[in-house]
Amino acid sequence: MSMQADGFLMVIIAAFLLFLIYRSVQSWLRKPAVLRRGLQFELNEDIADHPEVDLLREHGYEVISGKLRVPLTFMVNHTKLNSRLFIDYVATRDDELYLVRTARARQPIEWTGSGIRKELLPFLLLYPDCSGLLYIDAEHSEIKVILLDSDDE
Repeated sequence: MSMQADGFLMVIIAAFLLFLIYRSVQSWLRKPAVLRRGLQFELNEDIADHPEVDLLREHGYEVISGKLRVPLTFMVNHTKLNSRLFIDYVATRDDELYLVRTARARQPIEWTGSGIRKELLPFLLLYPDCSGLLYIDAEHSEIKVILLDSDDE
């Protein structure tokens, strides 16, 4: 009887492991190729002293890159259109990488889901390996951590 129970338990464990592998593969396959690929960027070692850098350091972040220019090219009806995004800093804390954007008086962010999507989602989608995005308002000495999460539960 003990041998049958051991065999039954092994079958249940194997089935559970196969189910986990199946779910992982399905989740990976559902991600768009762009999200899996991401873009690579070169760090800019020119980091100017600024109150924003000091604020990041006070909150335990290490700034590893200054301003980055991310060139983008779109093809629309066989016409090449160029644009760019700017990342103000790249910072790390606890071995996690964060993109940093700073508040701009002429470009305020509406702190709603759609406002964040409109202004900050491109950064999170271009660099899916980053842990998130830090939004710095140096005037109010505030850092907001923005993470991309899904509704899947």
